Amino acid sequence: MSDRENRTGGWTLSRREVIGGLTAAAALVPAATAPAFIRDLFAAGAPVVETTAGKVRGSFADGAYAFLCVPYGADTSGAGRFMPPRPPRPWAGVREIPEKRPIAPQTDPAPAPSPKIPALVGMLSIGSEEGSVETEDCLNLTIHTPGLDNARRPVMFWCHGGGYAQGSGSAKMYHGAALARAGDVVVVSVTHRLNVLGFAHLAGSGPDFASSGNVGMQDIVLALEWVKRNIRRFGGDPDRVLVFGQSGGGGKVAALLSMPSARGLFQRAAMQSGSTRRFQDPDDAARAPLGLFAELGLRPDQGRELQKVPLERLMAAHFAASKRPGGTGRYAPVHDGSVIPRHPFHPTANSLAAPVPLVIGTVRTEGTAFQLADEAAFKLDEAGLLARMKSALGDRGEEAVALYRKLMPGASPSDLYFEMTSDRGRRAAIEIAELKTAQAVTPAYLYELTWSTPVYDGLLRTPHSLDLPLVFNLADHPVWAPYTGGVPESLQVSRAMMGAWVAFARTGSPGTRALPWPAFTLDDFETMVFDVRSEARKDPFRETRRFWEGV
Repeated sequence: MSDRENRTGGWTLSRREVIGGLTAAAALVPAATAPAFIRDLFAAGAPVVETTAGKVRGSFADGAYAFLCVPYGADTSGAGRFMPPRPPRPWAGVREIPEKRPIAPQTDPAPAPSPKIPALVGMLSIGSEEGSVETEDCLNLTIHTPGLDNARRPVMFWCHGGGYAQGSGSAKMYHGAALARAGDVVVVSVTHRLNVLGFAHLAGSGPDFASSGNVGMQDIVLALEWVKRNIRRFGGDPDRVLVFGQSGGGGKVAALLSMPSARGLFQRAAMQSGSTRRFQDPDDAARAPLGLFAELGLRPDQGRELQKVPLERLMAAHFAASKRPGGTGRYAPVHDGSVIPRHPFHPTANSLAAPVPLVIGTVRTEGTAFQLADEAAFKLDEAGLLARMKSALGDRGEEAVALYRKLMPGASPSDLYFEMTSDRGRRAAIEIAELKTAQAVTPAYLYELTWSTPVYDGLLRTPHSLDLPLVFNLADHPVWAPYTGGVPESLQVSRAMMGAWVAFARTGSPGTRALPWPAFTLDDFETMVFDVRSEARKDPFRETRRFWEGV
């Protein structure tokens, strides 16, 4: 039966419809009590794809085939802890859909305070969630595709956020079916090692541990190699791969642009609210695990002993050390001279990034999502605003307030505060666009999301992570509706952003007939502004940009 049709008794059914119906039937009837003919039909019709390591079973729902947690690497526990990843061990038979999604260890056993604003539930679910299990056997990919055929669709390879410490590619907030269906693309999300297990620089324990601070990134490279070898079997094109990520995921994209081992494994890149110019140097990175060693009663050269510590004890010690003053540094990629030989965009753009066109940008008020505990920030008067900006900028604080007040005469002091603090951070995205453009090999495309979510009377404005449901075509999905409001305007902005990202994956340029997007230039600072009415503008934030250049 072809994917296109199966003609029987006057009916014309696509293979997709047949499998979708079988999946729905199986979902309605518990497997143990379903009639034998339904069980047999479902087993015969459920999609099975053969990978280089073995066969995997998928499902069909929401207009796309889904393959959950497909292994691309072997178990990393025991002697594999802190070591470069290895390919998965081949298996016999068909690997069934897992009952629980294996994700990287990441949860602090101590209870965390509940968010004061429920609208943050979508973003805070970036960590472990119901239906997942934390394990060192976590190297897997979740794949959504509109068709198991030879269409050779563009591949959108997602690197999740979470600051290198939390998250997973199989999290519900990144459900890729809607994007795959609407964009006719293959969406691949990667789960890899995080925090101390993925980014602890243990070079003091000997040459075998030289790359331990970057094994989380080496995992992602192995995943891209798996895509290169296998994605055609899922309807994808291994020669049209976009790597894109948000927040910490944007930093992972920056790392991939700096890794010789990743060269040629992707052809476009997008960094969303994760503008990373440089990574830690080895000396700084080596200080991060010192508190962990002390918590376990080990010396900094005892990496082999650290491999033997039971996972539960290791993670408990990691979180305990992180809470002590000066107990631990930040676990993140390391400019180690080998896996990452030089910084991505410091002091200039890495030559490895030259052949890859880049989309980069931010959202208008990144900081509101992180400052909810600072209630005063949302209730500032003019004196409070001025005091905060003088504290941050010294003598130039007053100048900043005067400039933003001139440009936004009707804004509240809190509005101005969030605009200023976000624009200061946005400077890194502009610098990367400048450095990339100066290479004069492939273009950079700069953007800014300015649409504000209406939830809680607009309190959040345009918060960090608001771009995620818009790009993933999930603006009205139950996971994200509390963050976006699920209003028609959110769907309108989503169509523009998703359309641009899909076009970029397909052609290497994010412009479409409906929404042209010119490349960034050093003369005009072209910027795509995503809002209810999205449009490209020449240097739309010129005055504030020039101010922050001088700070």
